[in-house]
Amino acid sequence: MKQMISRKLAAVLAVSGAIFALVPAGTASAAQRCDFSFSTGKFGCTGSSSVRKSTDVIGARIYTGTDYTGDMLTIWVPQPCPKNDKVDHFMNLNNSSWRNRVNSAQAFSTCWVWLYRKDGNRDGPFQSNHPDLTFAGDRTFQIGLS
Repeated sequence: MKQMISRKLAAVLAVSGAIFALVPAGTASAAQRCDFSFSTGKFGCTGSSSVRKSTDVIGARIYTGTDYTGDMLTIWVPQPCPKNDKVDHFMNLNNSSWRNRVNSAQAFSTCWVWLYRKDGNRDGPFQSNHPDLTFAGDRTFQIGLS
């Protein structure tokens, strides 16, 4: 009986080892961390100091995954968003890798996040942390901060 169990266990281990051998080492890529500053109009993925002014504050962070996972885009604004009943900053995602991939967002510095669709309709405002925006993120064409 022990010998039969040992043979079965050896067979299972051999199969699982073969499956893991099919997955190349290092295939998982690190999530991208990018920044955009409304003060400078610059975008980059090499650290915030390369795109923002030293006086900028974070207006929002958007993520390609739910629960603040995946690629992250930090959006910098010159000052906390005023509450003036208008959207003060627009970021057109055009054909960037962020278009149609906003799945969670965090609002900072009194900013509210709006997700605009290509047809001009929008979802929001998202005034705090929103871990699941999949209902809107797969059609986000532009981001607004108010």
